Amino acid sequence: MQHGLFTYPWDLADHGYDAALGEIAAAGFRNVNLAVQYHNGKFLLPRNPKRRVYYAEDGAVHYRPNLTTYGKMQPRVHSLVTNTSSPAEEVNKRATHLDLQFVAWTVCNHNRWLGEQFPEAVQHTVFGDPLYNSLSPAHPLVREYLLAHVRDLTTQFDLHAIMLESPGYMGFVHGEHHEIIGMDFDAVQRDMLNLSFSDYEIEQAIAAGIPAGVLRGLTAAVLDASLNQGVRLAKEDGTPTKVVQGLVNGGLPEYMVWLKQQELSLAAEIREAVQAISPTTQVWHFAALDGSPGDAALIASGDGTLAGYAKSDDDAGTRAHDAAQLGRPVRGAIRAIAPDTTYPATIAPRLRAWTTAGVAGVDVYNYGLMNGTLWQAVKEAFA
Repeated sequence: MQHGLFTYPWDLADHGYDAALGEIAAAGFRNVNLAVQYHNGKFLLPRNPKRRVYYAEDGAVHYRPNLTTYGKMQPRVHSLVTNTSSPAEEVNKRATHLDLQFVAWTVCNHNRWLGEQFPEAVQHTVFGDPLYNSLSPAHPLVREYLLAHVRDLTTQFDLHAIMLESPGYMGFVHGEHHEIIGMDFDAVQRDMLNLSFSDYEIEQAIAAGIPAGVLRGLTAAVLDASLNQGVRLAKEDGTPTKVVQGLVNGGLPEYMVWLKQQELSLAAEIREAVQAISPTTQVWHFAALDGSPGDAALIASGDGTLAGYAKSDDDAGTRAHDAAQLGRPVRGAIRAIAPDTTYPATIAPRLRAWTTAGVAGVDVYNYGLMNGTLWQAVKEAFA
């Protein structure tokens, strides 16, 4: 069983690559899941020897990219990357000696830095507002960039796997920096806000026979009436009201399927691009399971999936069983930070629950975010 640990490059650099990776190997982990491209954020680092608060450089890559292989969208290079080295290289050259495997954990479409430069290539709400932090998997610029990104990684490094986070639409509510939303949404309102209607998407959907332009206007009117006039879109049981029926007749289900197809085709192209360079490098999906109808198809586009963070020991068994039915190897996951984990004594039983459920391994989040007592409990449980 190959367990993995999620790591940020700034933590490895601050602790020292030799010391940090040696500690990770000694704790019983086989996979180092290094963030090779990440979004913005403010992080509290309880055990970091150099700083306790870190602001991430939004959208930056943590390796030296071969810029000639990218198109119009060019990667932002993190300040830890120099002319002679990078965090990815430091992990890559130490992994074999420590009996570790390098897993490139990459955030795909959550990238405000690129989104603000290319607003035409981001998700747009039904009202036409760009969501800069959510690149559109349908847009050719985004697809070109992500394919170049995974090809670059696979060419440069000896990767056991590439773990894809956020390969699809991010949706409206995602915890963006200082995100302020002064109302609650029912399930139907949330689904409508999550829809993307960029000019490119509307144009391509119309070409596919879906009246996306008209549908956008109808959806905007219905959602506006719901938000501002109290028109109910969902019944008490969560099912849509008759008000939504006009959208159903107007092509909304077909458009939602079309959007999902953009996510799935991108994920499939990424896997093909990786395996064309390195057939032994696997493509995994990180936290892909949300109960949506597209789960099975998305997971089928990879070589394995995380079953998500279990809410309890019993939930671990349920998640592992449900994920296994989708036909790919399943990995368990433990989010060893609050609010998911606050007591060190919960770590060992959760690991046993995942192991008993028959997962291929368990991935723990996150090396630098865990406080001392939780990290100690993780080391004891996994060693």
